[in-house]
Amino acid sequence: MSCTRLSGAVLAGVLLATMAWAQQPQEPAPSKIAFVYVQKALASTDEGKARLKELDTWARPRQDELAKLDKEINELKGEMITKQGVANDDAIAELNKRVVAKQREFEDKQRTGKRDFEAKQQALLKELGGKLQELITKYADQNRYAAVFIFNPDQLAYLANSADITDAVIKLYNDRYPLAAANTPAPVK
Repeated sequence: MSCTRLSGAVLAGVLLATMAWAQQPQEPAPSKIAFVYVQKALASTDEGKARLKELDTWARPRQDELAKLDKEINELKGEMITKQGVANDDAIAELNKRVVAKQREFEDKQRTGKRDFEAKQQALLKELGGKLQELITKYADQNRYAAVFIFNPDQLAYLANSADITDAVIKLYNDRYPLAAANTPAPVK
């Protein structure tokens, strides 16, 4: 009999504890989702604009050099065409060697420039993307989002304006990482 009373008392205690826990206000689980257009965010922040401009400034002389080499190649090809049938075979062969050498130089510089540009671009995206990720996470936690997806306009049929948090993230980024306080990052080398 005492075992039955003890079991009943334990059961009653468990029921009372369960009822008390059930009556406590429970926060609902986050149920909202959002999207961030990462490319727009990175290109629209003050730091992103400045850093992309630096990257463009770094790339401009290399593009100009490639354009100059391309022009030289086309001039040499034009000279070869005009001398066909007029100049001797040795002169044509010499012009052809110069064209081939310039084309190789052009291709080498183009490959090197592309590789260097992509490396600098990836480093920049990694740095800015890390900061952006931190802010997106913080914003999502504070605003009770269950998930934040990367927005790709080509793969989305509809997006409510309220689900696009890109502008809010850009504002947070500019507030958190003001360009003047960043002492303007070192130019891209």
